[in-house]
Amino acid sequence: MTTAKATRAAIYVRISQDRGGAGLGIARQEGDCRALCASKGWDVVDVYPDNDVSAYSGAPRPKWQELLEDIHQGLVDAVVCWHVDRLTSTPRELEDVIDLADKRGLELATVSGEIDLATPTGRMIARMLGAAARHEAEHKAERQQRQRRQAAESGRVAGGGKRSFGYEDDRITIRESEAEHVREAARRTLAGESLASICRDWKGRGIVTVLGIPWKPAGMRRMLASARISGRREHTPRSSWEGTRPLLGEIVSDAVWPGIISHEDSDRLRALLSDPTRRKRHGSGRTYLLSGILRCGKPTEEPEKACGWGMVGRPRSGVPRYVCPNTPGTDACGGTATNATRTDEHVRDMVLAAFDSPVFMKRLRESDEDGTELYEKVRADEEELEELASDFGARRISRKEWMVARAPIQERLELNRAKLAKVSSKAVLLGFVGSYDDMLARWERMNPSQQRAVISSAVRAVHVLPANPRKRWDPDRFVIDWIA
Repeated sequence: MTTAKATRAAIYVRISQDRGGAGLGIARQEGDCRALCASKGWDVVDVYPDNDVSAYSGAPRPKWQELLEDIHQGLVDAVVCWHVDRLTSTPRELEDVIDLADKRGLELATVSGEIDLATPTGRMIARMLGAAARHEAEHKAERQQRQRRQAAESGRVAGGGKRSFGYEDDRITIRESEAEHVREAARRTLAGESLASICRDWKGRGIVTVLGIPWKPAGMRRMLASARISGRREHTPRSSWEGTRPLLGEIVSDAVWPGIISHEDSDRLRALLSDPTRRKRHGSGRTYLLSGILRCGKPTEEPEKACGWGMVGRPRSGVPRYVCPNTPGTDACGGTATNATRTDEHVRDMVLAAFDSPVFMKRLRESDEDGTELYEKVRADEEELEELASDFGARRISRKEWMVARAPIQERLELNRAKLAKVSSKAVLLGFVGSYDDMLARWERMNPSQQRAVISSAVRAVHVLPANPRKRWDPDRFVIDWIA
C-alpha cells in the first residue's frame, strides 16, 4: 500500500509597518497559519517573513522572492497566509501566483477563508480580494500623504524617528551644547570649507551624531541642508521621488520649534549644498592647495591654444611639485611643472594683494547687495508656494491648477537658489577681507580647505606658463583668471 505524500506547506507572513520592531503582527499571523496547516494535515517546511515591508510601495520583499524561487524549484506544494492581501497588493503579482498554481498545482490557503485556485470561481474570488486590497492600499497611501502634508503645513513635529541633532527628545527644545556645533558647521561651510574637513575636525574633538557615531560628510550635508535647523517645516511627497530621498524638500511653513540658524543662512546653505556643480570630495583631504586650480599654459600646435589641463600634486625626490600629468589616453601634455611651496605662497600673496585693493572691496560689497536681493526673491517665491499649497489644501483650486501654477514658480526658485549659491562664496569674504597683514594672520590660522575656499572665491584658474630656463623662479609664469 502506497502512503500518500504529505503536502509541503510554506507560510508567508508580512506586516507593512512595524515601527517598534517587535514583529508581533508577524508572530500572530504565523500562529494562525500553523494552526490552519495542522487542521489540514500539511507539513510546514518553512516560514517566509517580510517584516515592515509594504507591498504597495514596491519596496523589495526578499522573503517573497525566496518563496517564489523555492516554488519554481518544486520545494513547496502549498502557500499559506493570513489573507490574500498579505501575499501582494498588486493584481499583477497575484496573476503570477495563479500561473504557478496552473503550472505546478500550487495550493493556496488563507486563514480568512478558503480560496481554490484550481477553479474559475476560486480565481475570481482571489482577484476580487486582490483588487479590493489594492484599492484600500491606494486610499490609505492617499490619506497618509494628505496627513503628512497637513502636518507639515501646520508646522507640527513629524512623528516617529530619532531626535534631530541640536534638539532635545521633544524635538522642540534647543539643546544648546549641540546647537553651537550646528552654527559652527554652518559658518565654516558658508566660508567654503569642505564637509570632509569639518567632519575630520569634529572626530578629533569627539563631536558625534545623536547615534553616538562620528559625523560623515553625507550626514552633515543633509543636516545643514535641512530647513528644520532654521525653524521651518519642509515636505517632500513620497510620490515625487523614487529611491534615495532628495536633499531638499519644499518649505511649506514656519515650524512650532525655534530655529538654530537664520532663514537667510539656511537658504544660502541649501543653495550651496544642492548646487550640482559643487565638487564632492572624498578621502583624507586635499594635500596640495592649488590642485585643479592650476592649469597648464604650455602652447600646443594649434595657434593661440594652450594645453589647459588641470595640474596635480606630484613630488620629485621628496620636493612637492605641481605637474601637468602625463596620463595616457588624455590630452594632457605633461610638459609643465612648478615648485608647490613657492607657487602656493605666490598665489596667496597675489590673492591677498587683490583683496587689499579698493576695486575688489567695491565688487565685494556689490556682490553682497546682489545676495540680499536674491535672498528676498527666494523668500518671496517660497511664500508664494506656501500660499498656493494652502489654496490647494483648502480646495480653492484643483490639483491641475496647483501643478500648472507651481511649475514656473519652482523653476524661478531653483534658478535664484543657484545664483545665491554662487554669490554666497563671495559674500563670506566680508569677514575675511581687511588689511594685508590682518588677512595674512588669518590665513595662517586656516586649514587647507579654508584657504582653498578663499582662493576659489576670487580665482577661476591660474594658468602656468612654461618655465624660463634662465630664471630659477619666475613669478611672471603665473597668469590669474579672476572671477569678475
